[in-house]
Amino acid sequence: MEEFNIHFDEEAIEELRQRISRTRLPRISGDEDWSLGTDSDYLLSLLEYWRDSYDWRRKERELNQYPQFTCKLDGLTIHFFYIRSSREDAKPLLLTHGWPDSFLRYAKAFPLLSDYDLIVPSLPGFAFSTLPSKGFLNNAEVAGIWHSLMTEVLGYQEYAASGGDMGRGVTCYLATRYPQEVRGIHLTDVGFASDLAAAADEDLTPAELDYKRRANEWLRKEGAYINIHSTKPQTLAYSLGDSPAGMAAWITEKYHAWSDWPLLTMDDLCDCLTLYWLTNTACTSIRAYHGNTFTLPPLGKVSVPTAIAAFPCDVLPVPREWIERNFPLVMYTEMPRGGHFTALEQPERFAENISQFMAAIF
Repeated sequence: MEEFNIHFDEEAIEELRQRISRTRLPRISGDEDWSLGTDSDYLLSLLEYWRDSYDWRRKERELNQYPQFTCKLDGLTIHFFYIRSSREDAKPLLLTHGWPDSFLRYAKAFPLLSDYDLIVPSLPGFAFSTLPSKGFLNNAEVAGIWHSLMTEVLGYQEYAASGGDMGRGVTCYLATRYPQEVRGIHLTDVGFASDLAAAADEDLTPAELDYKRRANEWLRKEGAYINIHSTKPQTLAYSLGDSPAGMAAWITEKYHAWSDWPLLTMDDLCDCLTLYWLTNTACTSIRAYHGNTFTLPPLGKVSVPTAIAAFPCDVLPVPREWIERNFPLVMYTEMPRGGHFTALEQPERFAENISQFMAAIF
């Protein structure tokens, strides 16, 4: 385990600004909004801010206040924040992010969770964590790496885990594969309820039928990125790795669609985009979709205590009755605001909910 600090050369930051300056936007006729993709007026404003006003060094200094490390596990370099509490009785809490974000999902909540030992790794292929030679991993494989990090590298005999998006999948595999060490899990989404989406209408409750209709409409209108990421991630990678504007358009559209949009600032978006660009991981991060589509083993039944924080602007919230059938709930909280990016959008409420969860399971 080696100490780590985030630092990018000024030349790389200046080269990013120069690339933004050379952006060629497509010619569009007619009125625009977000219905056909990223709004060009918004993207132009974002690119101008990113080039002329945004200060990555501010974020770099903020993040480097917190202890970070890298270690070798299963032949990979894994980057993680390891923020120890001053409390002698502090319990360990593992936080796992998803796509298209990173550890930045949780950074605003770091100072709000000081009662716990926080472990916040970067998924393989994201930020400063590497991929294996085969070019992808699935959530179950990541769960095994995370468990080794927690028990072998850091020496914890038990811990709690929280996650959303891919992090939710990793967290659920931790729960099903290591129930003796995982005291409980906290989820900010439960993923896609495929059984409801495929069920006959007459077998569903009104809430489940509404979910089925919303889910199938969402897949028809919004789900193309999943197929691209899963089947041809390398083709998309050339654009994501070569064009800041292309990368920004691809990622920003998801932040707009999946969040409580007014809660996010251009700095939030530029933090995300800059980290992806300077680590050149916009292309490697999407490889997880291939692994999870084609190589993911069955999950099994979650048996450890589970808390759900349901954010109203998240992607396709699943009916509570389905969640109650599939998870041993100890907490279910309907958040008043916020979306898919949870602690990035509502850090105080996220931290408060996590604290309630930790009190319930330890």
